[in-house]
Amino acid sequence: MWDIEYTDEFEDWWSGLNEAEQIDIVASVGLLEALGVNLRYPHSSGVNGSKHPHMRELRIQH
Repeated sequence: MWDIEYTDEFEDWWSGLNEAEQIDIVASVGLLEALGVNLRYPHSSGVNGSKHPHMRELRIQH
């Protein structure tokens, strides 16, 4: 399992979502937690120019 971190900004955004949106995001984060950098498109994509190697952008399917 991979460690998933989130920011206070994410938490503020999260609290404004409805239940259906939160369910879809939890499913995507679960995939990310299980697969990490191996999670591929359409669920994630690489972040170009990041100072962190293998940084991925989570792409929520909602």
